[in-house]
Amino acid sequence: MKKALSLILASFMLLSLAACGKKEAAQAPAESTQQSAPAAESTASDYPSKTIEIAVPYGAGGGQDVWTRITANYMMEYMGDGANIIVNNVTGGGVTGATYMATSENSGYYLGSIVPWQLTDQFVQHDIPYDETSFEPVGVGSFDCNFIIISPSLGISTWEEFADLVKANDGEITMAMGGNWNVHDFLRLKVEDYLGASFARMSYDGGASALAAVMTGDAMCASVSISEALSAMESGDVIAVCVTSAERTETAPDVPSLKELGVDIVHGQWRALTTPAGTDPEIKAYLSDILDKVFSDPDYISECKAAGLDPVNYTGAAAEKYVSDDFVNLKALVDSFGITPDYEL
Repeated sequence: MKKALSLILASFMLLSLAACGKKEAAQAPAESTQQSAPAAESTASDYPSKTIEIAVPYGAGGGQDVWTRITANYMMEYMGDGANIIVNNVTGGGVTGATYMATSENSGYYLGSIVPWQLTDQFVQHDIPYDETSFEPVGVGSFDCNFIIISPSLGISTWEEFADLVKANDGEITMAMGGNWNVHDFLRLKVEDYLGASFARMSYDGGASALAAVMTGDAMCASVSISEALSAMESGDVIAVCVTSAERTETAPDVPSLKELGVDIVHGQWRALTTPAGTDPEIKAYLSDILDKVFSDPDYISECKAAGLDPVNYTGAAAEKYVSDDFVNLKALVDSFGITPDYEL
């Protein structure tokens, strides 16, 4: 199992390594659980002529929300006078928001902000009404690895101490998960496989909630994105024992990578803007052109890094290929672990 898994992880790592001020704040989050967007009509010649909505399938304050709001602000600047974008947090563990995005009208006025795990929901949960063909990427703007953070109340501060604690207390160390079957669960499985011991999994609605659980002592540890964890790490409210990038990050140079600690795990997730399937190619091309300008903007890059994000620039056909190639690797991970909708979390 481990030998086969290592080959798959090596393939996944290649893709991971390749990825791996002055603006006003985005509009306040609009929490929603509705399943479809109102009807709208549009032609490419006058696009955009009204407000564009970007749906985020996770709560406000998490890494996906932070990245989307930064991106939306710069998009409005490059779209010019009169352009307006709102960010809508459609919460419910990821599936509710992904369903909303996949079933929204493909007019170009309802965009989605997704991570890889919206593509794998079809393999790990029952009755998922979307698959990898439901989302058409127009730009991938970030690839972010994860920190494993722990509560200071554990009285330890290193990966080695943490690994020993988990192995000595198999199934008892509580680990907060920001949603189901996303970057955090796949990392949890890889770490459990490496340690030969399991965590007591606790599910929360997004990375911000998982981080809060560790800060309050409700959970002993968590997997969170860099953007979510940075402030709490700097304040000492949590301790990062490792980062899942191949090397240490610029934002937290004192935190060792699992790779340098001798653990062959490189892990993370991309962040992409998408349109529903069947959107007018001219509208998609316009959005890709805007995003190329955004992702190349030095101020955007600096702002993302300051927020703990790792900016990248894939737009148009390059974004479609990037997402498609990663889907193949993710499907291999699902198969290697034998994950099905009835797999016990």
